[in-house]
Amino acid sequence: MTACIGEPISWLRLEQAALGVTDAARDAHLAACPACRACLDDIRKDIVALPMLTVPDRKKLAWWRWAMPAMGLAAAAAILVLVLRPHARAEEVAVVKGVGDVEIGLVRERAGTIRDDSPTTFKPGDRWKVIVTCAPGVAAWLDVAVLEQGTHTPDYPIAPAHLTCGNRVVLPGAFTLTGTQPNRVCVYGAADERRAGIPDEAGCITVRPE
Repeated sequence: MTACIGEPISWLRLEQAALGVTDAARDAHLAACPACRACLDDIRKDIVALPMLTVPDRKKLAWWRWAMPAMGLAAAAAILVLVLRPHARAEEVAVVKGVGDVEIGLVRERAGTIRDDSPTTFKPGDRWKVIVTCAPGVAAWLDVAVLEQGTHTPDYPIAPAHLTCGNRVVLPGAFTLTGTQPNRVCVYGAADERRAGIPDEAGCITVRPE
């Protein structure tokens, strides 16, 4: 493949091009750069097997705004205490420096059928993608590690990705799971060097063989 004619287009912007997102500067570069067009063609081939997700933002309804008129001040205050009380971090939520909470999810493709509700079982040949939800507009480097039960050294099936946070953002790349033991698929803030184990601040989902 020939070298890029300038600064290569990021993988995320190429995936957005494959989805039809308009970007005049990116499209002009692609028109003149065979190297980046070849990368875009590879992404489009991958999307045929495992389509990218485009999920509209879900606006969260502040339900207590409607409930307060129907209840006394004491009851309303009790609800606010309950809402604001600190709670344990869910296993599937990572804490990333400079970003905050990053909730992870999984997409599975099996023989052409796609599930995007974070299925937790796998068979040989299944292909997986990771999705994350975090505060809109914040940028972060994220890494994915997979640790098979009974082992101590994780695998890194895809390259670290620099993403702009939002609702259910898809990390570039796909991977498979093998073996007969459960696997923990984890996401955390990418460091300069990959770690020997899964850090405490990672968010993980355990996927078990069927």
